[in-house]
Amino acid sequence: MERSSCGSEVVVIDDRIMQTVEGCQPSIANLNVNKSSRVHIGPKFVTVTQNVDKTEVVKDLPFYRYMWDVTKSTTKAERVSCATAMFVLIICILLIVYFTVIAKDKEKKIADVAPHEWFITREMWLATKNEADTKRTDAYNPLKLVIVAHTVSSECSVFINCAAEMRNIQRYSLKDLKYDIAYNFVIGNDGRVYEGRGWNIVGAHTIGYNSCSMGLAFVGDYREGLPSYSKVTDLQQQRAQMLFQEGIRLGYLHPKFQVLGAKDLKSTLSPGTNLYRAIRKWSNYDHDHLFTSRTCDQIEELFKHEDANTTTIPTTDVTFT
Repeated sequence: MERSSCGSEVVVIDDRIMQTVEGCQPSIANLNVNKSSRVHIGPKFVTVTQNVDKTEVVKDLPFYRYMWDVTKSTTKAERVSCATAMFVLIICILLIVYFTVIAKDKEKKIADVAPHEWFITREMWLATKNEADTKRTDAYNPLKLVIVAHTVSSECSVFINCAAEMRNIQRYSLKDLKYDIAYNFVIGNDGRVYEGRGWNIVGAHTIGYNSCSMGLAFVGDYREGLPSYSKVTDLQQQRAQMLFQEGIRLGYLHPKFQVLGAKDLKSTLSPGTNLYRAIRKWSNYDHDHLFTSRTCDQIEELFKHEDANTTTIPTTDVTFT
Protein backbone atom coordinates (compact mmCIF):
# COMPACT_ATOMS: atom_id res chain seq x y z
CA MET A 1 0.00 0.00 0.00
CA GLU A 2 1.26 3.46 -0.90
CA ARG A 3 0.22 6.93 0.21
CA SER A 4 -0.65 9.64 -2.26
CA SER A 5 0.74 13.10 -2.15
CA CYS A 6 -2.28 14.40 -0.29
CA GLY A 7 -1.95 11.77 2.38
CA SER A 8 -4.86 9.52 1.37
CA GLU A 9 -4.43 5.74 1.13
CA VAL A 10 -4.23 3.90 -2.23
CA VAL A 11 -4.14 0.21 -3.27
CA VAL A 12 -2.66 -1.52 -6.38
CA ILE A 13 -5.13 -3.69 -8.25
CA ASP A 14 -4.02 -5.28 -11.52
CA ASP A 15 -1.10 -2.94 -11.74
CA ARG A 16 -3.46 0.01 -11.36
CA ILE A 17 -3.35 2.40 -8.49
CA MET A 18 -6.81 2.95 -6.96
CA GLN A 19 -7.61 5.64 -4.35
CA THR A 20 -9.49 4.46 -1.31
CA VAL A 21 -12.83 5.99 -0.25
CA GLU A 22 -11.09 8.12 2.27
CA GLY A 23 -9.05 9.81 -0.41
CA CYS A 24 -7.97 13.41 -0.69
CA GLN A 25 -10.91 15.71 0.05
CA PRO A 26 -11.05 19.43 -0.69
CA SER A 27 -11.07 21.81 2.25
CA ILE A 28 -14.21 24.00 2.44
CA ALA A 29 -14.08 27.02 4.70
CA ASN A 30 -17.38 28.77 3.82
CA LEU A 31 -20.48 27.52 2.11
CA ASN A 32 -23.60 29.49 1.12
CA VAL A 33 -26.69 27.47 0.33
CA ASN A 34 -29.82 29.03 -1.24
CA LYS A 35 -33.20 27.32 -1.59
CA SER A 36 -31.98 23.85 -0.71
CA SER A 37 -32.38 21.68 2.35
CA ARG A 38 -30.02 18.81 1.33
CA VAL A 39 -26.59 19.27 -0.25
CA HIS A 40 -24.07 16.74 -1.52
CA ILE A 41 -20.57 17.69 -0.38
CA GLY A 42 -17.95 15.14 -1.34
CA PRO A 43 -18.90 11.65 -0.22
CA LYS A 44 -21.49 12.94 2.25
CA PHE A 45 -24.97 14.44 2.16
CA VAL A 46 -25.43 17.43 4.46
CA THR A 47 -28.84 18.42 5.74
CA VAL A 48 -29.22 22.21 5.96
CA THR A 49 -31.62 23.65 8.53
CA GLN A 50 -32.67 27.19 7.57
CA ASN A 51 -33.68 29.42 10.46
CA VAL A 52 -34.93 32.75 9.14
CA ASP A 53 -35.41 35.62 11.62
CA LYS A 54 -38.50 37.46 10.52
CA THR A 55 -37.29 40.72 12.01
CA GLU A 56 -34.23 40.65 9.78
CA VAL A 57 -36.42 40.25 6.73
CA VAL A 58 -38.71 43.08 7.82
CA LYS A 59 -35.77 45.42 8.21
CA ASP A 60 -35.06 45.04 4.52
CA LEU A 61 -38.53 46.36 3.72
CA PRO A 62 -39.15 50.05 2.95
CA PHE A 63 -39.77 52.10 6.08
CA TYR A 64 -43.47 52.65 5.40
CA ARG A 65 -43.98 48.88 4.91
CA TYR A 66 -42.06 48.17 8.08
CA MET A 67 -44.22 50.60 10.07
CA TRP A 68 -47.38 49.18 8.50
CA ASP A 69 -46.42 45.61 9.47
CA VAL A 70 -45.58 46.68 13.02
CA THR A 71 -48.89 48.52 13.28
CA LYS A 72 -50.87 45.52 12.04
CA SER A 73 -49.23 43.31 14.66
CA THR A 74 -50.53 45.46 17.57
CA THR A 75 -53.95 45.60 19.18
CA LYS A 76 -56.33 48.51 18.76
CA ALA A 77 -55.81 49.57 22.39
CA GLU A 78 -52.04 49.60 21.90
CA ARG A 79 -52.38 51.69 18.74
CA VAL A 80 -54.62 54.23 20.51
CA SER A 81 -52.20 54.47 23.45
CA CYS A 82 -49.23 54.92 21.14
CA ALA A 83 -51.01 57.60 19.11
CA THR A 84 -52.02 59.47 22.27
CA ALA A 85 -48.47 59.36 23.65
CA MET A 86 -47.06 60.63 20.35
CA PHE A 87 -49.61 63.44 20.24
CA VAL A 88 -48.79 64.56 23.80
CA LEU A 89 -45.05 64.38 23.08
CA ILE A 90 -45.41 66.52 19.95
CA ILE A 91 -47.52 69.12 21.81
CA CYS A 92 -44.94 69.31 24.63
CA ILE A 93 -42.08 69.77 22.16
CA LEU A 94 -43.98 72.51 20.32
CA LEU A 95 -44.77 74.34 23.57
CA ILE A 96 -41.14 74.17 24.71
CA VAL A 97 -39.93 75.50 21.37
CA TYR A 98 -42.53 78.26 21.39
CA PHE A 99 -41.89 79.58 24.88
CA THR A 100 -38.10 79.22 24.80
CA VAL A 101 -37.42 80.46 21.28
CA ILE A 102 -40.33 81.84 19.30
CA ALA A 103 -42.02 83.90 22.05
CA LYS A 104 -38.74 85.51 23.11
CA ASP A 105 -37.80 86.24 19.50
CA LYS A 106 -41.19 87.87 18.91
CA GLU A 107 -40.74 90.09 21.96
CA LYS A 108 -37.27 91.12 20.80
CA LYS A 109 -38.64 92.07 17.39
CA ILE A 110 -41.34 94.33 18.89
CA ALA A 111 -40.30 97.96 18.76
CA ASP A 112 -39.99 99.23 22.35
CA VAL A 113 -41.78 102.54 21.88
CA ALA A 114 -43.48 104.11 24.89
CA PRO A 115 -45.44 107.35 25.40
CA HIS A 116 -42.93 108.46 28.06
CA GLU A 117 -39.27 107.67 28.61
CA TRP A 118 -39.68 106.21 32.08
CA PHE A 119 -43.00 107.15 33.75
CA ILE A 120 -46.18 105.46 32.44
CA THR A 121 -49.49 106.78 33.77
CA ARG A 122 -52.67 104.73 34.19
CA GLU A 123 -54.08 106.29 31.05
CA MET A 124 -50.99 105.25 29.09
CA TRP A 125 -51.26 101.56 30.01
CA LEU A 126 -55.06 101.66 29.58
CA ALA A 127 -56.04 100.94 33.17
CA THR A 128 -59.67 100.24 34.02
CA LYS A 129 -61.16 103.22 35.81
CA ASN A 130 -61.99 102.51 39.43
CA GLU A 131 -63.62 105.06 41.69
CA ALA A 132 -63.92 102.82 44.75
CA ASP A 133 -60.33 102.76 46.01
CA THR A 134 -59.56 106.44 46.36
CA LYS A 135 -58.87 106.85 50.08
CA ARG A 136 -56.03 109.34 50.52
CA THR A 137 -52.86 109.26 52.62
CA ASP A 138 -53.18 112.92 53.66
CA ALA A 139 -52.97 112.11 57.38
CA TYR A 140 -49.43 110.75 57.02
CA ASN A 141 -48.00 112.85 54.18
CA PRO A 142 -45.19 113.04 53.43
CA LEU A 143 -44.95 109.27 53.67
CA LYS A 144 -42.10 107.84 55.73
CA LEU A 145 -42.00 104.27 54.37
CA VAL A 146 -41.59 102.60 50.99
CA ILE A 147 -42.49 98.89 51.03
CA VAL A 148 -41.05 96.81 48.18
CA ALA A 149 -42.72 93.65 46.85
CA HIS A 150 -42.79 91.57 43.66
CA THR A 151 -45.81 90.71 41.52
CA VAL A 152 -45.00 86.97 41.02
CA SER A 153 -46.21 87.31 37.43
CA SER A 154 -44.80 87.01 33.93
CA GLU A 155 -41.84 89.21 32.99
CA CYS A 156 -42.09 91.88 30.30
CA SER A 157 -39.20 93.56 28.53
CA VAL A 158 -40.97 96.04 26.22
CA PHE A 159 -43.65 98.66 26.86
CA ILE A 160 -46.48 96.99 24.98
CA ASN A 161 -46.06 93.76 26.95
CA CYS A 162 -45.58 95.51 30.29
CA ALA A 163 -48.76 97.52 29.71
CA ALA A 164 -50.60 94.27 28.99
CA GLU A 165 -49.15 92.72 32.16
CA MET A 166 -50.35 95.69 34.20
CA ARG A 167 -53.85 95.16 32.82
CA ASN A 168 -53.62 91.46 33.73
CA ILE A 169 -52.62 92.30 37.30
CA GLN A 170 -55.40 94.84 37.63
CA ARG A 171 -57.96 92.47 36.09
CA TYR A 172 -57.05 89.79 38.65
CA SER A 173 -57.29 92.28 41.53
CA LEU A 174 -60.68 93.62 40.46
CA LYS A 175 -62.19 90.21 39.73
CA ASP A 176 -60.78 88.02 42.51
CA LEU A 177 -59.79 90.46 45.25
CA LYS A 178 -62.53 93.03 44.60
CA TYR A 179 -60.22 96.03 44.68
CA ASP A 180 -57.91 97.94 42.35
CA ILE A 181 -54.27 97.07 41.75
CA ALA A 182 -52.65 96.87 45.19
CA TYR A 183 -49.48 98.90 44.62
CA ASN A 184 -48.95 102.60 44.21
CA PHE A 185 -46.32 101.99 41.53
CA VAL A 186 -44.91 99.03 39.61
CA ILE A 187 -41.52 98.78 37.86
CA GLY A 188 -41.45 96.62 34.73
CA ASN A 189 -38.55 94.58 33.44
CA ASP A 190 -38.23 97.25 30.75
CA GLY A 191 -37.08 99.63 33.49
CA ARG A 192 -40.14 101.89 33.31
CA VAL A 193 -42.28 102.96 36.26
CA TYR A 194 -45.98 102.16 35.82
CA GLU A 195 -48.53 104.06 37.88
CA GLY A 196 -50.70 101.79 40.00
CA ARG A 197 -52.88 103.65 42.47
CA GLY A 198 -50.48 106.55 42.25
CA TRP A 199 -49.42 109.24 44.72
CA ASN A 200 -51.46 110.12 47.79
CA ILE A 201 -53.74 107.04 47.53
CA VAL A 202 -53.88 104.31 50.17
CA GLY A 203 -52.66 100.98 48.73
CA ALA A 204 -53.61 97.38 49.56
CA HIS A 205 -50.19 95.73 49.77
CA THR A 206 -49.32 95.46 53.48
CA ILE A 207 -52.04 95.26 56.13
CA GLY A 208 -51.42 97.76 58.93
CA TYR A 209 -49.07 99.93 56.85
CA ASN A 210 -51.08 100.86 53.76
CA SER A 211 -52.15 104.28 55.07
CA CYS A 212 -48.63 105.46 55.86
CA SER A 213 -46.49 103.89 53.14
CA MET A 214 -45.96 103.77 49.42
CA GLY A 215 -46.20 100.29 47.86
CA LEU A 216 -43.66 99.63 45.12
CA ALA A 217 -43.70 96.32 43.23
CA PHE A 218 -41.30 94.88 40.65
CA VAL A 219 -42.77 92.79 37.83
CA GLY A 220 -41.66 89.14 37.98
CA ASP A 221 -40.78 86.46 40.51
CA TYR A 222 -37.45 87.15 42.24
CA ARG A 223 -37.27 84.02 44.39
CA GLU A 224 -33.88 82.42 43.78
CA GLY A 225 -33.86 78.66 43.60
CA LEU A 226 -36.62 78.46 41.02
CA PRO A 227 -35.76 76.92 37.62
CA SER A 228 -36.13 80.43 36.21
CA TYR A 229 -36.37 83.55 38.34
CA SER A 230 -36.33 87.28 37.68
CA LYS A 231 -33.14 89.25 38.26
CA VAL A 232 -33.31 92.90 39.27
CA THR A 233 -31.39 95.21 36.94
CA ASP A 234 -29.47 98.41 37.51
CA LEU A 235 -31.95 100.24 35.28
CA GLN A 236 -34.88 99.13 37.46
CA GLN A 237 -33.09 100.37 40.56
CA GLN A 238 -32.16 103.66 38.93
CA ARG A 239 -35.77 104.25 37.92
CA ALA A 240 -36.88 103.47 41.46
CA GLN A 241 -34.57 106.21 42.72
CA MET A 242 -35.93 108.62 40.11
CA LEU A 243 -39.44 107.84 41.37
CA PHE A 244 -38.37 108.50 44.96
CA GLN A 245 -36.87 111.85 44.04
CA GLU A 246 -40.06 112.78 42.21
CA GLY A 247 -42.09 111.86 45.29
CA ILE A 248 -39.90 114.06 47.47
CA ARG A 249 -40.20 116.91 44.99
CA LEU A 250 -43.99 116.65 44.97
CA GLY A 251 -44.16 116.47 48.77
CA TYR A 252 -45.54 112.92 48.96
CA LEU A 253 -42.36 111.29 50.28
CA HIS A 254 -40.36 112.37 53.32
CA PRO A 255 -36.77 113.34 52.33
CA LYS A 256 -35.46 110.74 54.79
CA PHE A 257 -37.97 107.98 54.06
CA GLN A 258 -37.03 104.39 54.80
CA VAL A 259 -37.21 101.34 52.53
CA LEU A 260 -38.39 97.91 53.68
CA GLY A 261 -39.18 94.59 52.02
CA ALA A 262 -42.68 93.20 52.46
CA LYS A 263 -41.15 90.25 54.34
CA ASP A 264 -39.81 92.68 56.97
CA LEU A 265 -43.37 93.48 58.03
CA LYS A 266 -45.38 90.31 57.42
CA SER A 267 -45.00 86.56 56.84
CA THR A 268 -44.20 86.34 53.13
CA LEU A 269 -41.34 85.56 50.72
CA SER A 270 -41.91 88.84 48.90
CA PRO A 271 -39.98 90.58 47.38
CA GLY A 272 -37.96 87.44 46.65
CA THR A 273 -34.33 86.72 47.47
CA ASN A 274 -32.78 88.43 44.46
CA LEU A 275 -34.70 91.70 44.84
CA TYR A 276 -34.45 91.69 48.63
CA ARG A 277 -30.67 91.43 48.44
CA ALA A 278 -30.62 94.44 46.11
CA ILE A 279 -32.76 96.76 48.26
CA ARG A 280 -30.73 95.89 51.36
CA LYS A 281 -27.79 97.62 49.64
CA TRP A 282 -29.73 100.86 49.37
CA SER A 283 -28.51 103.34 51.97
CA ASN A 284 -32.05 104.17 53.09
CA TYR A 285 -32.96 100.54 53.80
CA ASP A 286 -34.12 99.97 57.39
CA HIS A 287 -31.38 97.62 58.59
CA ASP A 288 -32.30 98.25 62.23
CA HIS A 289 -35.94 97.21 61.72
CA LEU A 290 -37.11 100.30 63.54
CA PHE A 291 -40.61 100.12 62.08
CA THR A 292 -41.44 96.45 62.47
CA SER A 293 -44.52 95.85 64.66
CA ARG A 294 -45.24 99.58 64.91
CA THR A 295 -48.49 101.28 63.96
CA CYS A 296 -48.68 104.15 61.48
CA ASP A 297 -49.15 106.60 64.37
CA GLN A 298 -46.09 105.25 66.18
CA ILE A 299 -44.03 105.54 63.00
CA GLU A 300 -45.22 109.11 62.59
CA GLU A 301 -44.14 109.96 66.13
CA LEU A 302 -40.79 108.24 65.62
CA PHE A 303 -40.03 110.48 62.66
CA LYS A 304 -41.02 113.54 64.65
CA HIS A 305 -38.50 112.69 67.30
CA GLU A 306 -35.28 114.54 66.61
CA ASP A 307 -32.96 111.73 67.69
CA ALA A 308 -34.60 109.26 65.32
CA ASN A 309 -34.30 111.76 62.46
CA THR A 310 -30.62 112.53 62.95
CA THR A 311 -29.10 109.25 64.09
CA THR A 312 -30.97 106.42 62.42
CA ILE A 313 -32.43 107.70 59.16
CA PRO A 314 -29.84 108.11 56.37
CA THR A 315 -30.14 109.86 53.01
CA THR A 316 -31.46 108.31 49.84
CA ASP A 317 -28.10 107.82 48.10
CA VAL A 318 -27.67 104.36 46.62
CA THR A 319 -24.96 102.47 44.78
CA PHE A 320 -25.52 99.66 42.28
CA THR A 321 -23.50 96.50 41.74
